[in-house]
Amino acid sequence: MTLPSPAGGATTEQVGFFEVGTPDLAEWIVRGLDHAWTARPAGLASMNEAVAFLTPGGDVTRYVCVPVGRWTALISNGPLGTDVGVLPSYAARELGRRAIRVVNVEDTATYPARVLEVYGPDGEPPLALERSIVAANDGGRWVFETSGSAYPFEDQSAYSNRVKARRFTATMVYAYLRELGVPVDAEPDWEAAHVVERAP
Repeated sequence: MTLPSPAGGATTEQVGFFEVGTPDLAEWIVRGLDHAWTARPAGLASMNEAVAFLTPGGDVTRYVCVPVGRWTALISNGPLGTDVGVLPSYAARELGRRAIRVVNVEDTATYPARVLEVYGPDGEPPLALERSIVAANDGGRWVFETSGSAYPFEDQSAYSNRVKARRFTATMVYAYLRELGVPVDAEPDWEAAHVVERAP
């Protein structure tokens, strides 16, 4: 399946992609948390099992790291679904590897959005941000914003579309991820996933 996607509801509409091996990413996340958190193989066989395992609600208690090619995708059980927050920025600075926060919420949703935030060791301090592109409607009207230097592969002609929702589409999100080397069309290797979880 393609990530991010509405296929798993709020759990899969936002994803973090990290250019880091899956066990290494899981252990790095644990090191940044308190002693109540541990990492282990997740024992999952499919996206459906992962979504059931990460039912949204309450505080974040689980992160699932799943291999996608040479990248690792990250999803969690945040109160409103996955929210990778500042982890991509920290990964770029601490691990020296590229990391991406990406959101794809359909236009028919209450709060539709397309977001691509790319962080890397050569990104702009203090957050190591390389590029950010946002088209979103958080409750009334669409906004479109960019920051950082445009990549050569971007379709910048779309950014002047009169309709802001069309300035950055889901098709563009996936195309940009492919250009960045993220194999969004590859099936995640759920059986090789690791979970980072907090003890009850």
